[in-house]
Amino acid sequence: MDHPSSIVLVHGDSRAELRPATGGALAGWRWRGRELLRPAPAGASVRQMACYPLAPYSNRIGHAVLHAPEQHHTLRANFAPEPHSIHGFGWQRAWQVANHTSDSAELFLAHAADADWPYACTVRQTVALDDAGLRLSLSVTNDDTRAMPAGLGFHPYFPLTPGLRLATQWDGLWRAGGDRLPLDLAPQPQSAPFATPQPVAGWQADDCYSGWRGEASLHYPDYVLRMSASDNCRHLVCFAPNDERNFIAIEPVTQANDAFALAARGARDTGMRLLAPGESLSIAMVLAVEEVQHA
Repeated sequence: MDHPSSIVLVHGDSRAELRPATGGALAGWRWRGRELLRPAPAGASVRQMACYPLAPYSNRIGHAVLHAPEQHHTLRANFAPEPHSIHGFGWQRAWQVANHTSDSAELFLAHAADADWPYACTVRQTVALDDAGLRLSLSVTNDDTRAMPAGLGFHPYFPLTPGLRLATQWDGLWRAGGDRLPLDLAPQPQSAPFATPQPVAGWQADDCYSGWRGEASLHYPDYVLRMSASDNCRHLVCFAPNDERNFIAIEPVTQANDAFALAARGARDTGMRLLAPGESLSIAMVLAVEEVQHA
């Protein structure tokens, strides 16, 4: 099995480090001397990485019970001390390298049904640098004989520095209860808070938003990072602890938190997908960087 600990990608002024053996995660992305994603420290765990893939679902499956059409499955609670399952199995596995060049890499993860996910499937990820910036793609294929619930996402962490402003748009908030699971979808008119670039200092969030427009921009003092995601990423998770960790996570995802249970209760617009045997779900994200010219 080819699970290298590190692959370095270089294109022009960009340099990225990929860690296939650590959840298929990015350890960092550097451009013209700037850390565009939160850099991983030496000996970092996957939760300290710059970005990692979410597959075959994002965020939480409540109390580690998967609500599938034919039955309910008890999963492993994989994020102690929480009682839930979180972010699928991809971030906790070593990925194989299918191919890589000086500025791109293709990884895959063949999964047999187990306590983390009761369906056979294959997850594929591509990471590439080009003149614009960083491109990521992610897919999951149902290799099982049954229809498989599915969702995908990316979990990038951005440096929280003085003066950072965020601009993005959504039209609903999945309101969460004390157990961090969604209760309902509340309309949220996009007159606030980030229809235009607004400071993120002091903003605290750990929420999932619906009706995301597929674009966001992070405005730093000397550059702008523009995120765009594929049309099926209609949900956005924002994790802004605003503490000594000094990061903000802006996560394009296909489904609401705990989407499978929400859908089973009759909730609409959850983003939950059922893949027939042999069917695939794919997403993509681009992070494009622009230098700010000061007069």
